[in-house]
Amino acid sequence: MPVTKVSIALKPNVYNTFRNLVNTLSNTLGEYVDNAVQSYFDNKERLRSYEPNYKLQIKIIMDWEAKSLSIIDNAAGINEANYTRAFEPANIPENNAGLNEYGMGMKTASVWLADNWTVTTKALGENVERVTSFDLQKVTKEGREILEVEENKKPLEEHYTKIVLTNLSKNAPRTSAMEKVKKHLSSIYRVFLRTGEIEIYVNGEKLTAPEYRILNAPFYKNPDSGNILWKKEINLDAGRYKAKGFLAILEEINQGENGLVLLRRGRVIVGGDDERFFPSCLFGSVGTFKYKRLFGELELEGFEVTFNKNGFKSEDDLQILLEDIKRDISSEKNNIFMQAEGYRQRSKEKKEKIAQKIKKTLSEKVSDNLLFENKAKKDDENINNAELIKKNENLINESKPAETYSEKFICNGKDCSINYELITETESTDLYSVQEHDGNCICKINLSHSFFDYYPQFKNSNGYEPLIKILMAFAKAELNAPNRGTKNPGNLRNLFNQYILEG
Repeated sequence: MPVTKVSIALKPNVYNTFRNLVNTLSNTLGEYVDNAVQSYFDNKERLRSYEPNYKLQIKIIMDWEAKSLSIIDNAAGINEANYTRAFEPANIPENNAGLNEYGMGMKTASVWLADNWTVTTKALGENVERVTSFDLQKVTKEGREILEVEENKKPLEEHYTKIVLTNLSKNAPRTSAMEKVKKHLSSIYRVFLRTGEIEIYVNGEKLTAPEYRILNAPFYKNPDSGNILWKKEINLDAGRYKAKGFLAILEEINQGENGLVLLRRGRVIVGGDDERFFPSCLFGSVGTFKYKRLFGELELEGFEVTFNKNGFKSEDDLQILLEDIKRDISSEKNNIFMQAEGYRQRSKEKKEKIAQKIKKTLSEKVSDNLLFENKAKKDDENINNAELIKKNENLINESKPAETYSEKFICNGKDCSINYELITETESTDLYSVQEHDGNCICKINLSHSFFDYYPQFKNSNGYEPLIKILMAFAKAELNAPNRGTKNPGNLRNLFNQYILEG
């Protein structure tokens, strides 16, 4: 029987409530992912009977030029029996033991993100595609509670859902937010991504689940004993409530990897985004080694989640469960809590590993002898090219600073001041320059130098600081060098500016 209309069954003023819900972008996009994943699990056997090598793919596409957001999946689609239910808010799905239990996900998410959205879906085993469009302005102004449905003939074996949102709200993704969205979705759906049967793409980039290296070392009180992989499996049955997963110690302390992640039905509920979870009964006080080193994942059963799936309702019961886990672990000899707090990585071993990595990285960049000889010859020519050196110096010295920082220092036995000018000169190949006139010292540092573009650590402002500090020290050393008997100290800078181009 054709579906020609669907009821949205809400009074217009309710939509303002949807738009102003406190939520995160990642959690909102997760509502669409939840629907697709649940559709896949509900229809896995049927999908694989049509396509033996079937794999669920979910694509989130933010088109900055068109100012539209699309969510496309190849799950089983919304069939005739569930179509009306899918658009009626708070109409609980037939399977409310899955990820889309509240029946509000697609509707609230779409209104939160945009004024206009169109849902195009084709259910596996049906011969029609259904298209429904929602216009928030029309719905609220005209008090509409019914949406028209368009049906188009399609082959039985096709299956998909495509949601396109336009006239985006202030809640919609911004360019600066996309990396965080990728990180959060990778974390939230880590269990499904690890199995390999589900793939999620954000603007063409395939997401991968986070994986952290676990400490494999002797118990800290017995350093000469055999190595232990410090991962504690947890399987706690407390009647109504259950927890299964692990606690482990990071191989190396790394902010952003520690903390506990709580899951339900395979989806991360707590600890998967920037609001990480550190229950004090397990992690101790902030700043302790236990706090910095421990991480883990727990799949919980018996707990209800909040409406937007970012927390558990029974917080007191959850705390009791975590206390039970702590008690069980603490009763063990040489337990993971003791190791996390007491272990100190041997500095020498750590530095040796770093040295090995550095050698490997540098070795991969070595050219063959012919290329090396040609490059060395060219470098020598550039170093002795006074005209080229002068041109680069003039370009960088004449560039206007974006910001300036000043400090006092002793130069040749006298109190002096030096201005560090941060510039963005794209024509000069010099990384920095040093000038001194009548006791006025200037060091210009070129943030547009290709060196900063080559290494990923310079993608955020904090990554610049170590190198800037080194260049500041070079500048002061050059200014003080003549008083220590050094002739032409600027030659060192000229050579440095040339060799740094090698990357």
